[in-house]
Amino acid sequence: MEEKHLDDEKRKIISQALWDMNISPEEFIGIIEGYIVRKWPDRGFCVARLLESVNWFDVTKVIQPRDICGLWGEADKYVRNRSIKAGMDFACRILR
Repeated sequence: MEEKHLDDEKRKIISQALWDMNISPEEFIGIIEGYIVRKWPDRGFCVARLLESVNWFDVTKVIQPRDICGLWGEADKYVRNRSIKAGMDFACRILR
């Protein structure tokens, strides 16, 4: 995969998850999509951060729900919010 150009709306959405991280929205989405590999933050952490920081409907403007479910196995250990965990477990069961 190659780095994507993000439009202003997607950059703004992703930026909500980056308040304490020193990476660009393009790097962040690159980690999630797997074309940038880092020890930290890793893919699972980035997915979890996005889910915990951004409204679900905005998340789906950046990443397709089926793709999020494909990454949920890496992300679930980082999600602290029980309602997000339960919601993702439910969504992924429905989407499979």
